[in-house]
Amino acid sequence: MEQKDNMQLLTAGFSELLKTLAPYIATELRHEYGAAWWSQGIYGKLYDDQRANLPASGNEPELLKSLDIAACLLLMDIQWCEVFRKKLPRDCKNYVMELKGTRNKWAHAGSQGISDKDTWRALDTMSLLAEQINPDCAATINELHRIARYGDAQGSTAKTSNSLPTQPSKKIPGQIKVVSGLPSWREVMEPHQDVAAGRYKQAEFAADLAQVARGQGEPEYRDPVEFFNRTYVTEGMKGLLVQSLRRVCGLGGEPVIQLKTAFGGGKTHSMLALYHLMRNHAQTTQMDSLAPVLQAAGVSQIPSVHVAVLVGTALNPAQYKRPVNMPGITVNTLWGEMAMQLAQSVGDATLYNYVKEADKKGVSPGSETLTKLFDACGCCLVLMDELVAYAKKLYGVKGLPAGTFDNFITFIQELSEAARASKCSLVVASIPESDNEIGGEAGQRALDQIEHTFGRMEAIWKPVAASEGFEVVRRRLFLDCKDEAARDQVCKVFSQMYNENSADFPSECRELEYRERMISCYPIHPEVFDRLYEDWATLESFQRTRGVLRLMAAVIHELWMNRDAFPMIMPGSLPFDVSSVRDELTSYLNESWNGVVDSEVDGMQSIPRKNDQANTRYGKCLASRRVARTIMLGSAPDVSGQAVRGIEKARIRLGVVQPKENIAVFNDALATLQTSLAFLYSDGGGNRFWYDTRPTLRKVAADRAQQVSEDEALHEIEQRLRKLRKAPPFAGIHVCPSQSLEVPDEQSLRLVILPPKATHRAKDTESKALQGAKEILENRGSAARTYKNEIVFAALDESLVAETRLAAKQYLAWESIAKDYESLNLDATQKREVGQSMSRAEQTLNTKIQEAYQWLIYPRIDLDQGSEIVWETENVGSAGEDIVAKMASRLLTTEVVIAAWAPALLKMELDKLLWKDTDHIQILQLWDYLCTYCYLPRLAGYEVLESAIRQGLGIADYFGIAADFSEGKYVELSLGQEKGIINRSDLLVKPEVARSQIEVEEQAAREKAVRLAENAESAGYEFTPVSTQTVPNLDGSVGVSSTYIATPTEKPSSDPKFFSMEAMLDTTRINRDVQTIVDEIVRNLEHLDAVELELSLRVQAKADNGIPVPIVRAISENCQNLGIKDFDFRD
Repeated sequence: MEQKDNMQLLTAGFSELLKTLAPYIATELRHEYGAAWWSQGIYGKLYDDQRANLPASGNEPELLKSLDIAACLLLMDIQWCEVFRKKLPRDCKNYVMELKGTRNKWAHAGSQGISDKDTWRALDTMSLLAEQINPDCAATINELHRIARYGDAQGSTAKTSNSLPTQPSKKIPGQIKVVSGLPSWREVMEPHQDVAAGRYKQAEFAADLAQVARGQGEPEYRDPVEFFNRTYVTEGMKGLLVQSLRRVCGLGGEPVIQLKTAFGGGKTHSMLALYHLMRNHAQTTQMDSLAPVLQAAGVSQIPSVHVAVLVGTALNPAQYKRPVNMPGITVNTLWGEMAMQLAQSVGDATLYNYVKEADKKGVSPGSETLTKLFDACGCCLVLMDELVAYAKKLYGVKGLPAGTFDNFITFIQELSEAARASKCSLVVASIPESDNEIGGEAGQRALDQIEHTFGRMEAIWKPVAASEGFEVVRRRLFLDCKDEAARDQVCKVFSQMYNENSADFPSECRELEYRERMISCYPIHPEVFDRLYEDWATLESFQRTRGVLRLMAAVIHELWMNRDAFPMIMPGSLPFDVSSVRDELTSYLNESWNGVVDSEVDGMQSIPRKNDQANTRYGKCLASRRVARTIMLGSAPDVSGQAVRGIEKARIRLGVVQPKENIAVFNDALATLQTSLAFLYSDGGGNRFWYDTRPTLRKVAADRAQQVSEDEALHEIEQRLRKLRKAPPFAGIHVCPSQSLEVPDEQSLRLVILPPKATHRAKDTESKALQGAKEILENRGSAARTYKNEIVFAALDESLVAETRLAAKQYLAWESIAKDYESLNLDATQKREVGQSMSRAEQTLNTKIQEAYQWLIYPRIDLDQGSEIVWETENVGSAGEDIVAKMASRLLTTEVVIAAWAPALLKMELDKLLWKDTDHIQILQLWDYLCTYCYLPRLAGYEVLESAIRQGLGIADYFGIAADFSEGKYVELSLGQEKGIINRSDLLVKPEVARSQIEVEEQAAREKAVRLAENAESAGYEFTPVSTQTVPNLDGSVGVSSTYIATPTEKPSSDPKFFSMEAMLDTTRINRDVQTIVDEIVRNLEHLDAVELELSLRVQAKADNGIPVPIVRAISENCQNLGIKDFDFRD
């Protein structure tokens, strides 16, 4: 629709709404403010800029004329709490606020105009607001809404085109070229706009009486004109409307009508028709489609009827209700709800007083009281839907505001008696017939009581007849035919084909009556309706009207959008490859049918599709798929216990062949399917065909796979994961730990392979995998985990868990068949097939497991962003490596785990934080930090750290190394020197600190040499230093060792001739202490002339608990081997 037209429609809508709002506002404000309604209620409530165009006073016509739509909406907003909330439902406030915004957009739209969607919404909201104030105004605005939505005030009944583009929703491979020369059904009769566009929802075909009564739902159900445009008045519905009209007009008619049909039989739709007929009589009496109803009832006008709608599923017996427009009233019970609605409809809140006390006490008010209430209201209609659902809520429960189950049953009885005793009131109630709606013991007892109560005075309603079903569907889904001549020509050519090939089609197709059926059902072929109403309707869960509507709406949308070129919609046209179509049909069948449809009817990889692709004769017309679809539609509801199963060849051809198509091609396609499908069966004569789920060998495996439990499949996956072996850089692999205690807390890198249930998907911060990883990272059993930087995780991709689990089930299924070959009575060929299939299934399972574990998960901390652990998740893909190898490869490639660490990087980490406040760090502590904190690099092992240290020792700028720190000095300190053995107890020292100490010690050594020389001279010797080096002292300090040669300068003096010493050695540092003694003491003595050195080692051990025999034996043998003779053991 052009934007200009939308602006004109909105202008007209606001104009009509203003005619209602202005006097309504004046009336309500006059009740509130009296004579000062303008000065206080309007002028005094507005700001200066808001009342700029309003007079301060004047006569009432002039004042009302000065109000425009903007002022009216503003006043209703401002005065809502004080005035209008007392009279209007809460939803009206929302309508007012929405229309304020719409009015502003409309007033400032300019050249851009208003979109179709916004126009529909605005007019719909105007109608909803006007409905609460002036129904006549709402009817006028509804006409504008229909013009906007359908192009005509009469709605879709006046349209033959939906004006929608038909670009295909997807590209169709091998588009069929129709050879009939007939026009496509799309050119002759178009679907309603919502069906063509796919805007319908499955639930929309289920009429909701409560929703419509609240002014909600789709316009097709809310708007009485459009509702009847799309409703075919069946004989049952006509009888209901006629009986009801006679009752309210005082011409007889039943006072109580019970509607009882199978699930989906149209009860609620018929009640909705009655609701619109009575409540919107001004509009409905003018409709041509209802003229036969009025004529049959013998009335020309419908009186004003007050309607109460009681829908059990929409009412909560545990809650009370306080209507805003009836202050001081609290509604508790079903009779209170009914009285409230009638009082609101009449506009007299005092009518509620008839049941006020009974409502308060939860006791039924009695038939006489109800009769008085009805007669006081005038003509009344009480619609009761889902009564059993409401009764079930009361059954067995006490203390509810709505009373007890027994009081509810009593009310039903009294209500029916009151309706009969009243002048012109009517009660219509729906009663379920199927177990689907009754539901359990409570529902059955409630149904029995309700039926017993209604049964004494009821008129039974007639459900939709099978012969009427196609007209109901056609009216709801399609616009009127826009080319009746083309339609008749199509049906004529089809009829000619059936007569010219009479042996290939059922005999009834040759009759003129069948041609008339084609015209009535057009554009849907009668065979579609026959299969649905004759075969599928036998299923208890199949909804006769609603189910067919949902299915055909999905079919029509798909065919419309994909430019279906066939002249009629036939069984072979149904696109079972589209989920909305397939799911609608298979939802009524056993779940195993999904597999049959996907593999052998119309799936993307189905055999019929492959046959069409492989054979050009079939592919040109999609013969295989069309035949398979027809058989599926005609055979799926059958059960194996039937004496005669399947659909005849003649009916298969009836469901697929269109004029000028080669019938032999479809016969050949059927023969090919018969030899290639595993679930297609035929009778002995090859005349009837049907699909079934009876197992072939492959089906046995599929069925057994379905029977394998989830736990069994997951257990098999876990067992295969446990065969994984560790590989560098991992020190351990921990498969599917059931608790955090199973993962060690050690200073070595661990890969935890999370259980298959602990899956992950991209961007999911609360996945089961992350939850499991967090638990293991934080705890080891009941203790907190320390070495958090030594653990990484592998998790299964959530999108692949189903197919991996399925692969496990399939393998277990084949394995069980192999074990049960005797009970299954398999021959040699079948045994061989089982073996090959099991081998393939195992290979597939192993591949699926390897591919599914795609997620590498590990913790890290970015100190720039805070101290909280951040979880990194990386998808490593499904490469050919096993799980451990691909996780290791990703960790090492991205340097999440470091296998070779440069000393410069180590120095950078030390400077950044680790020795920020100290001059040294112990290597053991450094390694502990690296294993503990997730903000530090994650090393493949301790050897990586040691290698980095070893490389860095040769460079004086990185760090020094010392054995210890004692009394303010570093022991065995070195800088810029390589070291053979690096102990974890060693200290890494800041280079500037190490350099400072070494310089001090070198200076001390030089000073010592000077002192020694001076002392030597005074003693008559000249000491010549041979070498000087830094060495550790026995007490742990660092000293300088110098070796001298003593040469007497004059005659020998009386120097000491003997030296001896004894020192206690640290058992933990024996090598160091002995080396120190040799360097500091012995080396000085051995350079003396004519010196004899004798060194001995004395070991003395005292063991209070005794020395065990094995130790005694070992020491004795070692002493003998070392040539030590002087040793003994004693008590």
